[in-house]
Amino acid sequence: MAKKNPYKNIDLLNIRSKLCNDPVLSDKFVSDVIRVTGYDIDSEGYVVDSEADPINPEYIVIRNKALRLSNTGVLHSTDLIFDPYNNPMIMSELFNRYCEESHPEVANQSIYAYDQTQVPKINTYGYITILLDSGAKIQTGLHWKDSTKYLDAFMRMESMTDGIIHESLDKYDIYENEFFKNLENEE
Repeated sequence: MAKKNPYKNIDLLNIRSKLCNDPVLSDKFVSDVIRVTGYDIDSEGYVVDSEADPINPEYIVIRNKALRLSNTGVLHSTDLIFDPYNNPMIMSELFNRYCEESHPEVANQSIYAYDQTQVPKINTYGYITILLDSGAKIQTGLHWKDSTKYLDAFMRMESMTDGIIHESLDKYDIYENEFFKNLENEE
């Protein structure tokens, strides 16, 4: 009788977070982030900014690691898996970079919980408020995942209308409401 393999094989070409059991939604989020930021994915899966130089595009680097899709070849120690839906740190860093490059008038941006008595933690139902030097304030809609809040912030900074924002983000909100309500019920 053959021994059973005690090790579980994992698919290294399609690494996903445990906080999203919907890979199609995660892939759609990647597409939305690429569309809103204006970045591209090169032939090797790296996220690049080709607007400045289409011949030699600039790799998008976060914390000294190049962003790369996990399903396009071998990941290196200098790569960071580009899964912005499940990694709010990526969205935070991309948004900070965007503000520094395109909107230096942003004085501050903070995440707030919808319930004012609650301290916001990762993936708390709430919103982002962006304060400009002029004193103007931009506020995102209410979302569960911080990544979705940042995508909303990107879209508002790009002056997209509420209709376009809702059309783009509603599918995430529906999934997140169901997912996080189920998590609350399990506790």
